[in-house]
Amino acid sequence: MKRVLLLAAALLLPACAAGGGGSPAGEALVVVSAPLTGEPWVGRFVERGARLAAAELNKGGGVGGRKVRIEVLDNAGSPQRAAANARTAVSRGALALVTDGVGALAVAEVSEPVDLPVFVVFEGGASIVDPKARPTIFRLAPANAPMSRRLADYVSEKATKVALLADGTSYGREGVEATRTSLARNKIEVSSDAAIGEDVAAQVLQARRGKAQALIVWARAAGVAAVVRAARSSGWDVPIFTGPTGEDPLVRQRLADRPEWLDGLTFVSFRITSEVGPEPFAAYRKAYEQEFGAEQVGVQAGGKPVIMPPDWSTYAYDAVKLTAAAVAAGGPLLAALNSTVITGANGDERGFGPADREGVSPDDMYFGRFADLRFAPVQDDILSTDLPPVPQ
Repeated sequence: MKRVLLLAAALLLPACAAGGGGSPAGEALVVVSAPLTGEPWVGRFVERGARLAAAELNKGGGVGGRKVRIEVLDNAGSPQRAAANARTAVSRGALALVTDGVGALAVAEVSEPVDLPVFVVFEGGASIVDPKARPTIFRLAPANAPMSRRLADYVSEKATKVALLADGTSYGREGVEATRTSLARNKIEVSSDAAIGEDVAAQVLQARRGKAQALIVWARAAGVAAVVRAARSSGWDVPIFTGPTGEDPLVRQRLADRPEWLDGLTFVSFRITSEVGPEPFAAYRKAYEQEFGAEQVGVQAGGKPVIMPPDWSTYAYDAVKLTAAAVAAGGPLLAALNSTVITGANGDERGFGPADREGVSPDDMYFGRFADLRFAPVQDDILSTDLPPVPQ
């Protein structure tokens, strides 16, 4: 009965987009739900990766002879909006939903009754993915658990006491929770564990008084920039580590008046290039920039604009391409996704299994460090050292 009610709600309550009715005949609709206004960098890479994949598929005849259409809905970083967007995807007869991951649990309740595949392409929280409880949720992004383990191992070589700071988003809460567990495993003392509030300086001062030897920040870009400014403006040159949002262009924009404060900031993320070499990502980047232009960060270094590589957009791109390959394989789409494998935009294989909803290998994590407003792989981590720098 619960599934019947959920399906009825999904069909009757389309939201966040104009119009109504199912996807037109002869069309394969993929809905993108992303924080276009809440987190523009995240929203932009989700949208553009999906659009590029659709454009390439359509040049080759589409999906099963149908033209691929991308419909983009703004979830504004709101779980409620994300769930409403999922209902819209169902009502429009979408083939798949691609999202950053906000509100994933509520989205799963909408997608499960109709077997709508949902690809999470940013958030790495442990609560999102469960093949049995949420079989429609697939993650094409690095998970927090392996990132936090790598981060704890890396930090343990540099500090015995750290301070944690996180914002109140699902990204911040789940990221810091995974990091706490990993730090405890490595027996690293946590001197303070604070939620980032309006007065970030107070939390940074608390960490300093607690004699923290490093700060670990799980927050959206604005929070990361605020922590860096609070620490450096007080004269504290403590090492600062972050999750993937450390590379968000907004961090650099907010510190453009003091670019030297960003030097040394280190973030954990996925390696941009694959084991086969830099050529696949370079080819993807060329196609991306031909379609959308080079993405300027909004700051300059050495008198030249700093360019953002389209690294995270590869996951939305791969999600659309994987969906198309699963459709071509035939049969129910969810079942086909359990056995379909493609070569992703950066050269890594992408695919899932019946008991596996993680599409990025735990071995694919690396550390990037800033110098002069650009980031490059660190040289003191065995899995990062041999990675080629990506032009910026």
